[in-house]
Amino acid sequence: MATPTMTLAQFLTQYPWPAELKKAGKPLEGFWSCQLESSAEKIWPYVSNTNVLNQLVGLGEMKLTEQNGKVYGTAKTVGFDMVWEEKPWEWEYGKAMVIDRRYTKGFLKVNRTIYVLEPTADNKCNFYVYLGLIPRGPLTRLLTKVVLNELKGKFLKALKAMDGYVQKQQKIILSGKKIRLSPEAEVRMVEIQKELVKRSIPANMVQKMIQFVRTTPDEDLDRIRLKALARDWHVSLSGLLEAFLQATRLGLFKLTWDVTCPHCRGVREEVTHLAQLPKRGKCEVCNVDFDATTFNALEVIFHIHPSIRVVEKKIYCSAEPAMKTHIKLQKMIQPGTELTVKTFLEPGRYRLRLAGTEVYNLLDVGEKEGQPEFLWIDELSAKNISSSYFPSVTLRNTSAEPRMFIIEDNEIDRDALRPVDLFSFQNFRDLFTTESLNSDVKLEIGVQTILFTDLVGSTKFYELEGDAAAFTAVRKHFQKTYEGVLKHGGAIVKTIGDAVMASFSKPSDALKAAIEMQEYFNGKNPDTSLRLRITLHTGPCLAVNFNNNIDYFGSAVNLTAKIQSTAEAGQISFTEAVFKDKETEGMLQQRDLLCQEIDFEQKWSKKVIPVYRVDVS
Repeated sequence: MATPTMTLAQFLTQYPWPAELKKAGKPLEGFWSCQLESSAEKIWPYVSNTNVLNQLVGLGEMKLTEQNGKVYGTAKTVGFDMVWEEKPWEWEYGKAMVIDRRYTKGFLKVNRTIYVLEPTADNKCNFYVYLGLIPRGPLTRLLTKVVLNELKGKFLKALKAMDGYVQKQQKIILSGKKIRLSPEAEVRMVEIQKELVKRSIPANMVQKMIQFVRTTPDEDLDRIRLKALARDWHVSLSGLLEAFLQATRLGLFKLTWDVTCPHCRGVREEVTHLAQLPKRGKCEVCNVDFDATTFNALEVIFHIHPSIRVVEKKIYCSAEPAMKTHIKLQKMIQPGTELTVKTFLEPGRYRLRLAGTEVYNLLDVGEKEGQPEFLWIDELSAKNISSSYFPSVTLRNTSAEPRMFIIEDNEIDRDALRPVDLFSFQNFRDLFTTESLNSDVKLEIGVQTILFTDLVGSTKFYELEGDAAAFTAVRKHFQKTYEGVLKHGGAIVKTIGDAVMASFSKPSDALKAAIEMQEYFNGKNPDTSLRLRITLHTGPCLAVNFNNNIDYFGSAVNLTAKIQSTAEAGQISFTEAVFKDKETEGMLQQRDLLCQEIDFEQKWSKKVIPVYRVDVS
């Protein structure tokens, strides 16, 4: 493995001090390097979490607060109260991090810390640590020298320890305080455990949750993200969600609806009930106002209920690259200058954005080999940009002010549990019946498949059977419909007279439920003589408040209801959006169901669209 060879002079040529910082005085510098067995890409997720790295080094806890769009920190260091402004970090994914802190109190004026990863030919890496500290005066200069001498060994030891965790593919476990629950909490935990089993939550799932609450360190409990937890536990999301919702009703957890910034993805507001959701959000750090009703602006988070265990979140660093993993590059470019950066951007789609702005360009990184370059000027162009993987990008600032250039994933946060994940989960609707949106909020929930059922000949049925018998039969019909929707992962949105409206996240699940309903209500079943028509459509929906319930609204819902005129008893009609779904196509072929294509005129627009109809019975 190649030994680290970069000199301090070479390092500072690549990462020079900004002119404004040089005015603060001459820095004392620590410059250390070590060889790591892991590749830069593999160790980056570990070292970029400087909250953990600083704990391994032995640095003290800090407090961070936001005021007027700026982040301020406080800490106790070698007996001094330190107060500073945390400047926005700069980083390149898999390559480097730059942290600048300007102190208003303590023995330092400035702390400039830089970490650089240098890939080697044998797929390992050299790691460089630079600490530039400007003391407040002659006496504190001696103290700063002592601090730097002590930190060298601690940093190198921490990096080697991290390297070991990467090699063993282990999560870093930091030794912390022993977790003790109060006697009252212990009694309550036993009661909740028994009740969860009574509610048909699998015993092994209950045991996992109880152990999770008892043993997980505080830093991993501040915001419990169920999608990530389901992946770690190797369990289904639906099963875990059911368990957590039941446990929340019993007081083991609490649930919040978090308003998150679309740029940094940080939590801007945390509310405990849907009715409290705001229509607008504001992120002072990113300097943006945003629509809080959009699909990606809300995340559902679980927390340990404070009556069971009080979670104390301790911070040892803001760890921006680890908290904003979607941002692959964030660089401040001075006025009238440019910088060329070789990136680790793999094939995919990215956004090019300037901090504090809503507009962006798209960058499509392909799989072709080569070392392409592209120029990104601070004034965005009208065209998107294409390149091959690992491109070099030249960042050019033509303005009169420093600009922060940002390259970020265009993908949504796949680990975020969205409100629609709960709205489309029947057990949430059954357990949290009082949850509803404010009457003036219309929440984007993305694409859903809507299912409508309708009783055929219900008026005649009531006349023949009489009100009492007909009422009983219709109630049984609702129960059977409810069971079919629940079985295939859907949720009942509402009933309208003797009709049902349900939603599904996948068209194929909705079609499965529809087919089974028609097979049951086939006109020959001795248990029921009722017949149904069913319609399906897939499209974007809004969640709204209707009669203090969570209802769905929009053109997708409207069209699903309108195409009921194309179906008769035993039939299912659906739109092209459902028909062209790959899983739906496969299901129709497997069941040998022939589709009849018919024209449907949308009277409100005079547009004719194809509707597909199958006769199940």
